[in-house]
Amino acid sequence: MGLFDWFTQTPDHIISYAPGGHTLQVKITYNTKTGLFTYRGRYGTRAKFYDTDIDHIDNKEVSRTHRVLLIQGRDTCLATLDVLTNLVNENLQAWIESRGTVAYDYDQQQRGLWVNTAAVKAAIDAGPPVETATIEVEDTSENTTTSDVVPALDDPILRIKQLKELLDMGAITDEEFQQKKEELLNKI
Repeated sequence: MGLFDWFTQTPDHIISYAPGGHTLQVKITYNTKTGLFTYRGRYGTRAKFYDTDIDHIDNKEVSRTHRVLLIQGRDTCLATLDVLTNLVNENLQAWIESRGTVAYDYDQQQRGLWVNTAAVKAAIDAGPPVETATIEVEDTSENTTTSDVVPALDDPILRIKQLKELLDMGAITDEEFQQKKEELLNKI
């Protein structure tokens, strides 16, 4: 990590999301410690609101293809976000309502795949599930065969193959793939 990276790294308690992919230039962050949402939209649109102030979210239709999100408090509108496509607004609303736990990959949605990026990243961080294998053991005393279930070893090569599939799907970035690949290769 370089000096510039140290200054620009995001703290662990800040979750960010680009509901329409990174090319749309719409980004929202959520501070899990304070509950503050910070929205940065196109054309200079900015908004800040706390999760405890949200009463409900109105997803208002502007045209057949576009909607606008109105973040409503008890007595007032907390924020009016950009007019965006229906799919981007659905993603944004799901992300806000789930406090950052539901994050869909917009690029994959355009290809007809619904990939929850937050779940994929959590699965990567948790590592692969423990696999089991059945081993036939012969009992020499009575000449019978029994089956024992034993956990298979954590195979770094298998894990790298799984990460490559996620990279090809677009669920993780090349940078994330390279980082995890290096960690796994160091285990060999």
